[in-house]
Amino acid sequence: MVISLLGSSGVKCQVADFSLVVEPTAKKRGNIMLSTTTDFFLDPLSSEDNLISGPGEYEVEGVRIKGINLPHEANKDNGKAAYSVRFDDIRLGFLPSLSHNLEDTELDMLGEIDILLFDVERSTLDGKEIASLIKKIEPRMVVAVSDKGAKKLLEELGQKAKSEDKLTLKAKDLDKEESGIQVVWLKE
Repeated sequence: MVISLLGSSGVKCQVADFSLVVEPTAKKRGNIMLSTTTDFFLDPLSSEDNLISGPGEYEVEGVRIKGINLPHEANKDNGKAAYSVRFDDIRLGFLPSLSHNLEDTELDMLGEIDILLFDVERSTLDGKEIASLIKKIEPRMVVAVSDKGAKKLLEELGQKAKSEDKLTLKAKDLDKEESGIQVVWLKE
């Protein structure tokens, strides 16, 4: 799997010719697309077949996806969802920008996560709250989806990393014994 950033908050996960895009743009599309924000006033019939936006359980071409409703993040116009995705035998977790910590039930629904991708920069949680949330989720690896977010996360977790263009790995790479949570900094 190859993971790369698409602009300010988009992420692309690709295996061969098949791609999963989170926060797609008009020019950056994928076989499966996830949006962490649901517009309550958008006509659901006008959305694309391969766009998942909101809570529920889905399976598309062998990729299992669970959207977790985050009611504390909703406002009158839209809602937010976190996602747990099993893709290429790797358990991915996608969190939107957060203004509240996740409840225990939301964490339970998210389940075990190998790689957590998180919009740290746009989150209004402070550094200690973000670090605490990540430690509760216990991923093997965290990818902040912006440069400023990566710097903030590395500082809070007391780590150093250089920025990379993309992350290339296989499920077996995650089986290696590593101490602590690894932070990966991808270039925008």
